[in-house]
Amino acid sequence: MAQIVAEVRNAERAVAGRFLPKGWRDFLIQLALFAVVDIAYELTRGYSLGTVQAAFRHAQDVVSLERSMGIFTEINVQHWALNHTWALNIADFTYFHAHFAITTIFLFWLYLRRNRHYYFVRNAIFVADAIALLGFTLFPTAPPRLLTYLGFTDTLDRYADINTYSEGFKQLTNPYAAVPSIHTCYSILIAVTCFFLVRWVPLRITWLFYPVLIVFSIVATGNHFWLDAMLGATTAAVSLGVAWLIESVHPTLPDSARRRLHLAPVGTPTTQ
Repeated sequence: MAQIVAEVRNAERAVAGRFLPKGWRDFLIQLALFAVVDIAYELTRGYSLGTVQAAFRHAQDVVSLERSMGIFTEINVQHWALNHTWALNIADFTYFHAHFAITTIFLFWLYLRRNRHYYFVRNAIFVADAIALLGFTLFPTAPPRLLTYLGFTDTLDRYADINTYSEGFKQLTNPYAAVPSIHTCYSILIAVTCFFLVRWVPLRITWLFYPVLIVFSIVATGNHFWLDAMLGATTAAVSLGVAWLIESVHPTLPDSARRRLHLAPVGTPTTQ
């Protein structure tokens, strides 16, 4: 009987090994880690509901700063999209679906097909999430679409075909999580990773335009300011830098990637 149980377990491990590079245990640990991050996000959402006045005050501060910088043009972008239905539909669809769906598919692909690169990117994402959660908590900011007195329109509420799902969508989102734009941050992390890891050259180059599409969608739908996107890009840069520091002391990448990042290959002796 014990031999049969052992054979069954060995068979299960063999099947898991075909699909899961490090087995079920590691796979479940990764899912648990992302679940913890999601819980932290939900906690900031609950906090944000009590900061409505601060959120609108901060939004006005962003508007004032952008005006002083000469970049307060989000209304122009949105009005152009409103006058071009195809562009508005692309913006609405991208904002509603891409951030969650593409990020999720990307992470599964990275874990299953480029596993040795997964942990570096995961670390960068977790650092970005920590920065974003700090921003959402300390600087809750109303998105442009809620500043209707300035001429903005809530396109997702008024025009999107996915309007029937809007109530459920609202229950899962933090309405004042605008600074920094995590959409922009994630899109840059995904684009950079895919540029280096996707093997088909045309697709690699195409991925570089993904952040452009995301930034257009968040501005055209009135969900973010330009400054939110800039801070999202800054968050991506900082998170990659921290991931590089982690990689320097806790190697996970293959030697070829470590050389590209100007890190010594694993096993290379260091000079004293």
